[in-house]
Amino acid sequence: MSSVARAALLALNVLLLSVPARLEPALGTTGAFAATTVLLTLINIALVVAWDRLSAASGQAAKARSGRFSLVFAVALILLVEAARRWVHEILIAPIDPQRADMLVVIQAGIHRLLQGRDPYAMYNVPWPATLPYGPVMWAPLMLPTVIHVDIRVVTLIGFLFTPCVCAIAAADEWARGRGAAALGWLGLLGAIVFSPDLRQFVSIAHTPAYWPLLALLAWLVARERWDAAAIVSGLLIVARTTMVSLAPIVLIAVWYRARPRFGRTMVLLAAAFALPFLPFAIADWSALRYALYGSYQEVIKGFVWTSTTWVQHTIGLTGPLLAHRWGPAAEVIQGIVMIGVYAACAAAVRSGRRPLPWLAFALLAFSMTSLWPVTYLYFDVCVLAIAAAAAEIAWTRSAAVLRTWIMPLALAALLVMTTFWSALPADPSIDVGTLAGRESLYAGFSSDEREGDVTFAWINGTRGEILVPRRSRGDAVIDIVCEPHLPTRDTVQQLSASLNGIVIGTVTVTGGWQHVRLAAPARAWQIGVNELTLFLSSAVSPQQLGISDDGRKLSLAVDRLTVKTR
Repeated sequence: MSSVARAALLALNVLLLSVPARLEPALGTTGAFAATTVLLTLINIALVVAWDRLSAASGQAAKARSGRFSLVFAVALILLVEAARRWVHEILIAPIDPQRADMLVVIQAGIHRLLQGRDPYAMYNVPWPATLPYGPVMWAPLMLPTVIHVDIRVVTLIGFLFTPCVCAIAAADEWARGRGAAALGWLGLLGAIVFSPDLRQFVSIAHTPAYWPLLALLAWLVARERWDAAAIVSGLLIVARTTMVSLAPIVLIAVWYRARPRFGRTMVLLAAAFALPFLPFAIADWSALRYALYGSYQEVIKGFVWTSTTWVQHTIGLTGPLLAHRWGPAAEVIQGIVMIGVYAACAAAVRSGRRPLPWLAFALLAFSMTSLWPVTYLYFDVCVLAIAAAAAEIAWTRSAAVLRTWIMPLALAALLVMTTFWSALPADPSIDVGTLAGRESLYAGFSSDEREGDVTFAWINGTRGEILVPRRSRGDAVIDIVCEPHLPTRDTVQQLSASLNGIVIGTVTVTGGWQHVRLAAPARAWQIGVNELTLFLSSAVSPQQLGISDDGRKLSLAVDRLTVKTR
C-alpha cells in the first residue's frame, strides 16, 4: 500500500491547486488560500518524512506478470490520448495573446530579435513595456518552431505530456512486474494530471513546460548519484528560470555527504553550466541582462503588483498574508530564513543516511511559497519534480541508462503531440459561423450567433473582429468569406481590410447583400497551427441609431462562413 500512498499524495499535490476556488464560498478568499497553503505544506512534509520507507517498500520484489499488462497499458494510453486531445484543443481555440498572458509574447519577441542578429535582452512593447526575464534554456527550445513557422506551443505541449508519459510507462512497468497496487497508483496519478483544470487552463499560455523534462532528468541523475551530470543539469535549470537556484544547494549537500572528494568539481561544473549560456549576452550588454533577469522582476512586482493589485494576496504561499499584514518588505528576509531551515534539515537528513531526492521538490516548494509573487504555475514545477523523484525509485528507471530512460517518455510525448496536433489541423479549414462548432473560432469582436432561414451567422459588434483559423499547411491560399455588411443606406459601402497573423493581406469594398469576399493569403502569412485573421471595417452603426429597432449594438459585418482554399 505504500506505493499507493505516495501516488495518492502526489495526486493531491496536483489537485490541491484547484482547491482555493472550491473553498472560497465557505472560507472566503483569504481563508481558502491559507487552507490550501497549509494542506500543500503538510502533504509535502509527509512525502519527505516517509520517502525512504516508501521507497524501500517500492523496491520489494514481486512476481512478474509478463504479457499481462495490456489492460493497464490500454487505460494509460487512453488517458494519454485524452490529455493530448484536450491540450491541443486548448491551443487551437486560444492564440498567443498578451491580454491573457505576456510570457510567450515576450519570448517570441526575444527570439525574433535574436534571429535578426541582435541582443534579445531588450525592452519590448507588448503593448506595455516588458523585457525578456528568462534564460536561453527556457526559450532556445522554441527557436526551431519559430524558424519553420509552427506554433511554438508545440514544444511546451511536449513538456506538458512528458510527465503523463512517465506515469503511463511507470504504471505499465509496475503491473508487468507484478505490482498491481503500484500500477493503479500511477494510473490514478496520471488521471489527476489529465483532468486537472489548472493544468488545462495553463496550456495555452504556458512557457515553463519547455524545461519540465530537465526536472525529471535532474531527479533521476541524483537518484543514481551521477553527480557531474546532476550538477550540469542543475546549472542549466537555473538558466531556464531563477527559481531553480533553490535546487543547487540540495545537489551540493548531497555531494558533500555522499561524495565529498568530488565537491569542488561539482561546484565548478554547476557554476559553468549556469554561467556559460549567459556569457555571450553578458558580453553584449551586462546591464541589460542584469535588469532583464533580476531588476525588471523586482520593479514590476514591488512597484506595481504589490501596490496596485491584490493579485499576490490571492495566491498559495506566505507572501500574500505578509502583504495583507503590511509585512511585504520582510518577504525576502523570511524567504532566506525559510530556505536556510530547509537546507539545514536536508543536511541533517542526508548526513544520517537518508535520500536527498525528496528534498529537491521540497526546497522548490519552500522557495515558491516565499517568492515575491507565488503564481500557481510555480507549483506545477514542484509537482513535476516530485513525480519524477517518485519515478526514480522504481525498477523501470533503474533498469537502464539514465539518458535512455529519459528519452523514452520524451519521445512518446513528442509522438503524441505531433500526431494529435497534425490530425486536429485541417489542410483547408472551413468555419461555419453562427453554429456551436464555429463559435470557438470567433476569438474577439463578434456578437451572439443568429439564424435567418437556413443561414447562420454572427455580427461583428464594432469595427474589428478576430477569427481563429487552424491550418496544417503554409502554402499560398485564398480565404473566402461569405458576409453581408451593415449599411446605413443602400448607396453606402464598407471598406473591409484583413490581416493574417499581423500581415495585411488585402482591402476590399463590400456592398449590400450577402456576398463572397476573397482574399489572397501568401505562405509567409501562415503558420502551422492556429492563425489569427483580423477583419477591420470602416464603420459601424446600430439599428437603434437608424431607427430600425431597439438593438443598440454597433454592427458592421455579418459573417456566415469562412473557407480556406489552397492554391
